[in-house]
Amino acid sequence: MQQPSGPSDGGRITRRQLLASFPALVAGVGAGTLPDGKLPGFIFLRPAQQGENPLETYPDRNWERVYRDLYTPDSQFHYLCAPNDTHGCLLKANVKNGVVVYADPSFGYNRATDVYGNQASARWDPRICISGIAYVRRFYSDRRVKGPMIREGFKRWVEAGFPRDETTGLPPAEYLQRGKEPFVRVEWDEAFDLVAKTLQNIAETYSGPEGAARLKAQ
Repeated sequence: MQQPSGPSDGGRITRRQLLASFPALVAGVGAGTLPDGKLPGFIFLRPAQQGENPLETYPDRNWERVYRDLYTPDSQFHYLCAPNDTHGCLLKANVKNGVVVYADPSFGYNRATDVYGNQASARWDPRICISGIAYVRRFYSDRRVKGPMIREGFKRWVEAGFPRDETTGLPPAEYLQRGKEPFVRVEWDEAFDLVAKTLQNIAETYSGPEGAARLKAQ
């Protein structure tokens, strides 16, 4: 089957003809002697108009907002980040289309006050680490904690009435199998009750001279 030639087919050329014409095209352009339309098959190439600015006549440039506003949040909220350490950084979540996409330092420590009216120092800003930045991904992880969970041994210790060693105040070893026992799901009201009872027991155990003696024994 014969391929159509350039002039007889309305200017179409085959791939073989196109590659074969490159040397002549380069030589002609280099010498400045190639007239317009002289080379068959290149009549579809039209010179660009000098000085044209397509953005002046483009009908709509609102599409630029797609990439200009890519990281502009729809809303923001502050939260306390405490993944595995005790720093409790005050961070700012940036929400896009209902999803937290990234976190920033809040730069709000100098505005924080305690119940006595003492104001914090701005020297804590900025305050965020790579763990806090990456923690955003755990918000939507299928392995995230979706409700109150408590260690099984700790729950049994609370239900047993907080048994402790008389001298040191330490719970029996059977309730301290951290990392070896499962977590159990509890309701929110039960979780609040367990926390309140535990904090009260800690305060009563380690307050006063007797409590100080237990800490020294430990």
